[in-house]
Amino acid sequence: MKINWKEIWDANPDIFVVSGWEECPEEKRKGWHLPAHFSYFSSGDMNLRVGIIACQGEYKEEEFLLEGIIWGSRLGNGAKTLIYFVARDFSPIFLGAIAKLGGSLTAKAVYWREKLTPSLYPVQEKNYYQASFALDPGELRASWDWWERQLNPVATNHLKIIRTYFEGLAKRRVRTVFEKNKILFSWGRIEIAEVKKKGNKFELSTKVKWTRNKIIASKFLKTGWVDYSGKLNDEFCRAITGILELLENMEANGSLDPKDLLTLKLINDREFITNYFGQYFEYPWLPKERSDIPDLNNYYFFATDNILNVLYPVLDKPLVRFVRSLLVFTYLEYTGLAQKGLPGKPEIKWNNKIYLLSNLPYRDELRLCQSWLKQAEEFPIFILPDDWKTEGFKKLKGLTQRQAFVLTP
Repeated sequence: MKINWKEIWDANPDIFVVSGWEECPEEKRKGWHLPAHFSYFSSGDMNLRVGIIACQGEYKEEEFLLEGIIWGSRLGNGAKTLIYFVARDFSPIFLGAIAKLGGSLTAKAVYWREKLTPSLYPVQEKNYYQASFALDPGELRASWDWWERQLNPVATNHLKIIRTYFEGLAKRRVRTVFEKNKILFSWGRIEIAEVKKKGNKFELSTKVKWTRNKIIASKFLKTGWVDYSGKLNDEFCRAITGILELLENMEANGSLDPKDLLTLKLINDREFITNYFGQYFEYPWLPKERSDIPDLNNYYFFATDNILNVLYPVLDKPLVRFVRSLLVFTYLEYTGLAQKGLPGKPEIKWNNKIYLLSNLPYRDELRLCQSWLKQAEEFPIFILPDDWKTEGFKKLKGLTQRQAFVLTP
């Protein structure tokens, strides 16, 4: 049943700072590409524009936050704007994310209780960011030692041979990533092989999801095993060599996806990135539920001088990426990364920043996003050189931090 939201707003005038609500016409909603499963209202004057985005049922946090911010920015068009989010419930991460707004765009949350009178209850200011809330970051990533303890003696010996083989490919920028019950071997963010745990044994195979070419996939999809001579089978090794040669050729001729290329350069750069951000490492935890946090695999973690730096590439959809970074920032806050530090290295603490790495055409849109924030310095913008795809970060060598980053709007 469709809810008559305007009746609810009129019956609860004390909840909002203005009255006289008007629903967004369908033609305008479609023109602004706002989804129909949310409802949009506006009021206010030239000094303060006010909007409401309401949700009748369940929602995806990223989408609700994104559409609310889009609605607010469209209404305000640069003027001071307040947006109300109305829904049945809000998670601590969602509330923490909207609490970061407070520049030209401010947000408040209101609970809707369909069967109660009154039916609207504003979230108290003190409950937006809950300092006492502690989020379980999940289980720590496994290690080679952990895997060896889980396997039978023969499988353990075979795993050591596989480890030696892939560690020998480090010079070709292959790295090991431990996931839940599997070990991935990656080139940048492209997975080229995996070990899957099967009881006290395992299975080894190449991975070809990185290509849509069925001929290439068929050619390189191979199973691996250790033969009687104590070596990996030739067919598997030839497939890995072929995959790396193909990917390296794609890098050389400029046909590699920009996101894959940037990941490769971020992880393997030994000059600018190392000097500014430190040594790359995998995020140490595996979230219990992938739905707990969006897109965490696309954030990159570096440590230097006991400081943990977080980098987030923004090579498309800057507003969408910005909204995701608000949610991820709040998630990281609630894991205590800034207070407790890294597991086993408590002295390395997060500096409460997410660096947004982007191209020059997106700079102004990201600066606009910064202008909505209470503390823009938490999301510094780093503009990549025009020739980063071919020359990497050479042009940035020797720049001061102020020269390299757009810190504030």
